[in-house]
Amino acid sequence: MISVVIADDEPLARDELIYLLKQCGDIKIVGEATQGAEALEKILTLKPDVAFLDIQMPNLDGLTVARKLLEEDPALMIVFATAYDKHAIQAFEVNAIDYLLKPFDEERVLKTVERIRQRVGDSKLDSQNETLNNSLVELLKKIAEDSVSTVAGQFQAPKISKLAVQGEESVILIDPKDILYVYRETRDVFIKTSSKVYSTKYTLQTLEEKLASYPFFRPHRSYLVNLNFVQELVPWFNGAYTLILNDEKRSEVPVSRAYVKALKDLLEI
Repeated sequence: MISVVIADDEPLARDELIYLLKQCGDIKIVGEATQGAEALEKILTLKPDVAFLDIQMPNLDGLTVARKLLEEDPALMIVFATAYDKHAIQAFEVNAIDYLLKPFDEERVLKTVERIRQRVGDSKLDSQNETLNNSLVELLKKIAEDSVSTVAGQFQAPKISKLAVQGEESVILIDPKDILYVYRETRDVFIKTSSKVYSTKYTLQTLEEKLASYPFFRPHRSYLVNLNFVQELVPWFNGAYTLILNDEKRSEVPVSRAYVKALKDLLEI
């Protein structure tokens, strides 16, 4: 069996890829992750044959996760998943690292699995795998160091000055600096400022991308919080925490256990 860990913060995309991979009788999903820091920890712990990494994830992006993983285990096979086109992927093709474009195509996934099968079980390819992945490590380091004209730069969201939401009778322009947190209830997403709650048609994922240049953090699959308003980090139960904000109502935002380590690393605590 070929062991696989899948890291993607989009539940639908993750579930779709899991379904397609499970159609292959020799693929075993041994773990899932919803953000970069969690992916790094699980993959290093579970030591799968293959890691499927979404490029855009909270806390640590897929490029950073891949670089850190390959520095620890040069023989690990990595497949990138992304919604971006070939212009963002050419660098990976040069190093013979496979990738999947979203939405996933069943035939393309099967082709990826076939490539994996060819590498797994063929001892002659072990040194080739390490050579290719060592080249990828160098590539990812270069991407991380170059913030202007790199592949990584294509994934940085442009800084927005205002966020437009639909009010009762007009379009409201919100300054991102005024947003306390964003949250999701069932399928509805809301933006909370110190004075009002706004309903929005944006998804939480879209808002995370739009606010990427501001100090927002994903502490929970249903929340996005402005770290500038965080006043306290209070232990909750089962390893979870609660963030207390410094607004008049001392708003509370949950931190699920999966995101605690990334938050502590970010806050250097």
